[in-house]
Amino acid sequence: MKLLVRIICASALVFVIAASGFSQTEKVDPTRFQFGDQVITIPAPEDFEEAASQFPTVKNVMTRTEAQGNDMLAVHLPHADCEKLRAGESVAFNFYTKVSARSAIRESDYPAAHFAELIAEFRKTRTQVLDVNGAEMKSLLERLNQSLSDLTKSDAKVDMNQPIYLGEFDTRPNVYSSMILMTIKSNIGDGGKDTVIAAGLTFLRVKQRLIYVYTYRRYESKADIETVRDFTKKWVGQILAAN
Repeated sequence: MKLLVRIICASALVFVIAASGFSQTEKVDPTRFQFGDQVITIPAPEDFEEAASQFPTVKNVMTRTEAQGNDMLAVHLPHADCEKLRAGESVAFNFYTKVSARSAIRESDYPAAHFAELIAEFRKTRTQVLDVNGAEMKSLLERLNQSLSDLTKSDAKVDMNQPIYLGEFDTRPNVYSSMILMTIKSNIGDGGKDTVIAAGLTFLRVKQRLIYVYTYRRYESKADIETVRDFTKKWVGQILAAN
């Protein structure tokens, strides 16, 4: 469980980086992923497209913020951002998604009972795991500072205020979504300016497999919380319908 919550915090730190734009065409299907004897379809959200399969810089950044032992499957950016990247421009990660899975259990069935236990454990331990003064979170920030320094070729310094848990917002069968609000401080990107992020975490059971679905949006007003909630619920519904 500590691993799962660390992932959502780690991936949020890409808000301090701008992706440079150049495309790379890969002979892959960016929507279909093999999970043992199952194929899971991850359709792009409305007005978004899969970006990791197109842009090496996006794939590099998102892979570096993925937890060890996880497979990073897909990253989605708005069409407008992808158009800028295709034109060779740089974009900030203001609104994006990420989908991943645990390598060790990717090919195995994930029973409904295990899914219920996962949710119960998350509810029980989230306060402890999200403690910004805890050893786990401090260790996370140290590793990420090193990764960001390597990416930006600078002495990157990133810190995080205590995340605020905003509660559950989608608890359908095989779906569990919750949201946190994070404030990130960095000496890169906006030059030390605080960046507030609304981040959604969804545990999703599809075709007897477990995947993690993350949604991130720069927070400017309370409307952004509603946007993340509604966007995530709609997209998760689309994923379920596609499978």
